Amino acid sequence: MGLISAFTLIRAVSLFHITAAYFFLTAPKILSDQNVVFILGESMQIPHASSLDKPSDASAFAGMLLALLGIADLTAASMEESFALHYWLSNVPVRLAFLFGLTGYVYLFKEGGVFGSAVGSWRNASIGEPLQNSLVFTFGFLEVAVWFWIFTCLRDDRREALRKRVEAAKAEADHL
Repeated sequence: MGLISAFTLIRAVSLFHITAAYFFLTAPKILSDQNVVFILGESMQIPHASSLDKPSDASAFAGMLLALLGIADLTAASMEESFALHYWLSNVPVRLAFLFGLTGYVYLFKEGGVFGSAVGSWRNASIGEPLQNSLVFTFGFLEVAVWFWIFTCLRDDRREALRKRVEAAKAEADHL
């Protein structure tokens, strides 16, 4: 059993999503100017998000999606434990796959990246080019780390629940 339960981590991530939604609605520059965003972006040589100086339609939409995600996750983390465990063990791998793909895309297809164009070359803009910035990379990177931690905690919780169920069945069989 871990020091922090999976459901506590899920609630913390949900509250982070709601907080990030608030900042996307009111002052997105606060998010894009965080030190961790700058450090990860510079270390991976990913350009800084420059269009988040003031709230826009896109930042408001991102804020609403994050708020929806945070509220839905808070609700799902408050379910009865056996249902919640089943739900999250099926949901978290999908999130991990998506977030890993997003983070990998940002890194691999950046300008000068493995699959990206050469620096300074004349080319047409790719479909996901607006995603290739340090804020998206940092968000994906940190989310992958936290959701993987949650996944390992959920597997430990499942193993513990199965152990308790086997012990209860064994005790009932001994009682009969």
